Amino acid sequence: MFQEKIKSPLVLTLICIITCGLLVAAYEATYVDTTGVITEKLTAGLTEVYGSAEGFEMLKNDDGTVLTYEGVTSVLFDGENTAFEITADGYSSGGLHVLVGLDGSGAVNGVSIMTIGETPGVGTKVQDESFRNQFKGVKYEDTVSAQEETKVKAKAVWGTRDEINRLKIDAAVNNTSGSGFTLDAISGATFSSNGMYTAVKTALTAYEEMKGADE
Repeated sequence: MFQEKIKSPLVLTLICIITCGLLVAAYEATYVDTTGVITEKLTAGLTEVYGSAEGFEMLKNDDGTVLTYEGVTSVLFDGENTAFEITADGYSSGGLHVLVGLDGSGAVNGVSIMTIGETPGVGTKVQDESFRNQFKGVKYEDTVSAQEETKVKAKAVWGTRDEINRLKIDAAVNNTSGSGFTLDAISGATFSSNGMYTAVKTALTAYEEMKGADE
C-alpha cells in the first residue's frame, strides 16, 4: 500500500525532471543572441586570436538584429579583421563552439575554442595549439569548395577524408599533383577534427558572402 502511494508522485517527479531537462537543452541549442552584446567568451576568444578585443563590434542587420550567416551565430569586425562565432558538430552535436578570426586579406588569423563538449582526452585534443595553428593563413581558395568551383588546384587543400580522397583520385586521373591534399587530424578523433575543419570552412564561406554583398 505504501509503495503504491509513493509510486505516482515519484513517476510525476521524474517526468517533470526529464521534461525540464529537455526544455533547457532545446533552449540552449536554438537560442540566438540578438542583443549585440559581446560576451566574456567572445572577448576572451578575440583576445586569444588577435591579442586584444579592443575596437571590435558585433555587426547587425538594418532592423537591429545580429548579422548571421549559415552556421554563423555572430560576426565581429574592428574595421580590418573579421571574426565569426560558430557552433559546429564534432563527435557530439554542437560540441564545438569556436571563434574563427580572419585578417584583412581573408586569411585565417587564428581559431579560439570558447566551449568544447567533445570526448575528454580524445576529441578535446583539437584544442591543442599545434592542431589549431594548421589553419593559420588558409584562405577560401584553399578549401575544397573553392577547388570544385574554380577547377584550380590550390597549394593546400583542407577537407574531410572523403573530400580529400576524391580530389586525389581526380588528380591521378588528370595527371596533376595531389601533394597538397593534406589534413592532419587528431588520431582517434576524426569527427572532432572534421568539425574544426567545418567551422573554419564555414567562416571562410561567410567571409566570401560578405565580400560579395559589399561589391
